[in-house]
Amino acid sequence: MYDEPLMQVLDQTDDLADQIRQSELFDAYQKAKHALVNDKEAQRLYGQFLKSKINYDEVQRFGRFHPDYQEVMLKTRRLKRQYEMHDTVVAFKQSETALQQLLDEVVTMIAKSVSAHVKIDAGTPLFEALTTGGGCATGASCQCRIS
Repeated sequence: MYDEPLMQVLDQTDDLADQIRQSELFDAYQKAKHALVNDKEAQRLYGQFLKSKINYDEVQRFGRFHPDYQEVMLKTRRLKRQYEMHDTVVAFKQSETALQQLLDEVVTMIAKSVSAHVKIDAGTPLFEALTTGGGCATGASCQCRIS
């Protein structure tokens, strides 16, 4: 049932989403995404990886008993690494992670302000730090607290 207070919350949610889309983090993410989509070398590397992944999936069906198991496994890992180490891909993944951390923080702050017992389902280390109330979101062993 939708009542006026719930509609106001939904409107405020839309406003918050607009603010996030207007942030520098989102702008950096959009630029990195655009650069990745338009980087011919990155797209070529991704295409090679996808082709190799088809062979990888076939070999996985038979496991170590497949005659090309070792060769296909190594080739696929090399191609994946080449793609993931490409400068444009690295920049995109960094901006994607930064934006995801912002979204995770917002969700956690909202949930915890409603109730300390709200369960937040996420698999990022940032969520673990935020929900346990300890540690650094960067994974370092410092004594900082996220509040």
